[in-house]
Amino acid sequence: MGSSTGLSDVGGQRLVTPPIRGRADELKVIGELVTAVAQGRGGVLVIEGPPGIGKSRLLTEVVALADKCGVRTLFGEAFEYQQTVPFSSLFMATLNADPPVGDPEALRRLGGSADLRYWVVHDLADAINAAAAETPLAILLEDIHWTDNCTLVALRSLATARPDVPVLWVLTTRTGAGGPAVQETLSVLQRANPTVVQVGAMAADAVADMVCDAVRARADASLLSLAAKAHGNPFLVSELVGGLGEEGRLNLSGGRAVAAGDGLPRRLGASMQQRLDLLSGDASEVVRVAAVLPDRFSAGLLAAMLDRRPVSLLSALEEAVRADLFVEDGERLRFRHDLLREAARQSLPQSLRRAMERQSASVMLGMGADPAEVATQLARSAEPGDKDAIGALRQAAQSVGRSDASAAADLSKRALELLPAQDPDHGSLVAETVELLNRASRYGEAEDLAVAALSEAASPEEEAEIRLRVATLTKHSTQRRVEENRRALQLVNISEVTRARHLAWLAYNVALQDQGGQRRAAADEAAAAAASTDDPEATIVADVTIALLDGGEGYAGRALRRLEELCALARMSDAASAHDLAALHRALLLAVVGRVDDATAQIAEGTEHVRREGNAMALNMWTIFGGLVHLAAGRLSAARDAVESLPPPQPTGVTEVDILRMVILAEVAARTDDRNLLQQMVNGARDAYSASSSVVGRAAAHVLALAAWHRGAVHDAMRWLGGTTLVGSPLGPHVLERVILAARVAAAAGDAGLRARVLQATELLECEHPPVPLFTGVAEYARGILERDAAALLAAAELLEWSSRPLLYAAAAEDAGGELARTDRRDEAVDQLNAAFDTYMRHEALTDARRVGRELRRFGVERRIVSQPRAKTGRDSLTDSELKVVNLIAEGATNRAVAAQLHLSPYTVKTHIRNAFAKLGIKSRAELTRFVRRV
Repeated sequence: MGSSTGLSDVGGQRLVTPPIRGRADELKVIGELVTAVAQGRGGVLVIEGPPGIGKSRLLTEVVALADKCGVRTLFGEAFEYQQTVPFSSLFMATLNADPPVGDPEALRRLGGSADLRYWVVHDLADAINAAAAETPLAILLEDIHWTDNCTLVALRSLATARPDVPVLWVLTTRTGAGGPAVQETLSVLQRANPTVVQVGAMAADAVADMVCDAVRARADASLLSLAAKAHGNPFLVSELVGGLGEEGRLNLSGGRAVAAGDGLPRRLGASMQQRLDLLSGDASEVVRVAAVLPDRFSAGLLAAMLDRRPVSLLSALEEAVRADLFVEDGERLRFRHDLLREAARQSLPQSLRRAMERQSASVMLGMGADPAEVATQLARSAEPGDKDAIGALRQAAQSVGRSDASAAADLSKRALELLPAQDPDHGSLVAETVELLNRASRYGEAEDLAVAALSEAASPEEEAEIRLRVATLTKHSTQRRVEENRRALQLVNISEVTRARHLAWLAYNVALQDQGGQRRAAADEAAAAAASTDDPEATIVADVTIALLDGGEGYAGRALRRLEELCALARMSDAASAHDLAALHRALLLAVVGRVDDATAQIAEGTEHVRREGNAMALNMWTIFGGLVHLAAGRLSAARDAVESLPPPQPTGVTEVDILRMVILAEVAARTDDRNLLQQMVNGARDAYSASSSVVGRAAAHVLALAAWHRGAVHDAMRWLGGTTLVGSPLGPHVLERVILAARVAAAAGDAGLRARVLQATELLECEHPPVPLFTGVAEYARGILERDAAALLAAAELLEWSSRPLLYAAAAEDAGGELARTDRRDEAVDQLNAAFDTYMRHEALTDARRVGRELRRFGVERRIVSQPRAKTGRDSLTDSELKVVNLIAEGATNRAVAAQLHLSPYTVKTHIRNAFAKLGIKSRAELTRFVRRV
């Protein structure tokens, strides 16, 4: 049986701790972990158990043992009322330490910005590692079941860092408490092989020892019989002994403590109401009011609730402390135990309790509290129609939305529940909530909410606001989005701002529908409406549309300059969706004109930004555009891994995201000889082509023509390209490959119509002055193919060699080599073919490398394929993404835990598992685990 006494420093307080009893096994585990961290090995300890079982007491032992071993302890605690305050317990442990770990000034500069999560996971992590390099750390976070989602997500990275960093994370949690995010975090932590201590009831002999420690005498059978009624719960044992003492029922004689009577003391057996009745009127009132305040409260807040001066509470507070109900916690007060606070809350009638909680929220807001800090109390206590609560919840949702879109959506939903349906703000709040739900990828909830609200819309303005947000780029087809815009614009008496926003989004969506002259007219109308309202969202979206049209008409340089100006404007506005739209298209156009490194940097920045916001919807967009940039740069594996994390097309219709995913995977499959993948993309593209004549249809034709060309079906390829616009809005890097593909098909088929359209495309590429060098190279290359002009192809290859588009360069060198060989210029041909082969091999384009290798063998040059293509079955057939998922699943992680760890959606994880099962020929997780262990 272990024991320890002395002083511990937890949360800045010096506490006298009695011996700990009945926890020998737990203390042994703690001792080993503290010794390990003192020796430089980090770890994770999770202490779990019911209320009152002694989790906090074990933390004091961690502190005491750490002190002895020269390990510095940092303590943070989560509170129920701070569940919407980002990183509250983590900052308590680090930035509030003395000296602080991390830069408090940097935090003050960030405020509640979207950069906060990035700063925590990167800069704060670096600060923790730096502090640990000087002195090993034990970071104690108590009651993580109350902590905010941001801290939980951060812990998944921070607490699973390298074990050679001397940081011991010690987390306590109440059994069965906390929402899904808590359980997901605990699952993710399993990867770090944490030590989990399940704290159970004390054995009878440990209870006896604890009683003896409390009474400082041997316990008689009468006393032990009563103590047994605490069922081994240390808090209840302490309450029982304290209650017997205050009632005068403990008799000491001959070194033995005897209990008088066999009933439980009032402190333990009576209701909190009876216990409060034993206090003076003032003290009883103070305790009741304190029960509806946050877990930790100031005397100033308590006095404000009672409409009294703080000094007048002195005697009542002293009495509550003497009654073992309150304890001091730094400059604040708290109930001695959560069980006492909850019992005091329950002693109040429910209606009165809710009214008092609502009053406390108002008082806190009046004292300058952050709405996010008060949001939990408001959500629990506010009544329908409470305008102040609704306003505070909306404000909290906007603040929390910068780091946790899903939590913000929940706050916004609660505000909506409180707002009467006929209120003038109802439509805008529905729209806000729908947008937050969509950002969190909770599309089904967003659709249900919007449909219900539209059926009961109280005004045209309300309907228009909802229709503005319900359909999204990632979930709904272009046609659906256009319909929502047009239905809203048919309404009368909507505000000019709402009308301007719908006009802007309509213009953008029409630009993706390839509707000829309608596109420019819609864009001009949107720009005029945006200018008249000076609304940032309408302005940005209208200008993005004009940039897309400019680019599609051959003026990529002008379009890029417009987008760069827009990105600067968007950064200064609150129009988050418009900001992402401008930044996304700027990144894509950078890649189109050959500035691939700049595009890669923009993609990385944008992806990290929306990931910090928890904006899953925008993350899908950044991921697909990132895949296009990887493809342009010749990073085939990276392109595949990026877009395979996205779900396949939904029943709601093929979107631009869906079809671009198909284009990327088709290009990768064709170049890496993955015929199964290419056929999957062909199947999807056929459906998309028949369903749409918009940009979606154009991209579908690209996939179908590419597949036909690679299987040698020239006339099929010509048929798919026959009705397809080769260069149009919006421009993507793959458009240049489409022009070259069309030139090859036209030359092979001898088709005059397709030839003319290729030449028209080259004119578009060169219509801007000065022309984009990459466009000049592609135009020269296409004309060289059509004319079978070796000199033109050589010139094109020279231009493209420095274009940051390696696969375009390799293709030009290959075609130049072919034409040179046809004119008996053998040495020059071999040089070009060797250059093409080397470039293809560097970029894993094995299909292309084999084709060039066969051509080189005709000249007696043997080039070997040193890299093998991805196997069709077995472990080597798994993509990098599938392999990561498989390894985590084999370690016992749940789908949700894997999704959180890899920043994927649960649906994507499920898709990776299904693909892996098919490739490995297995049907269950158990088989998967055996397979991974075997290899």
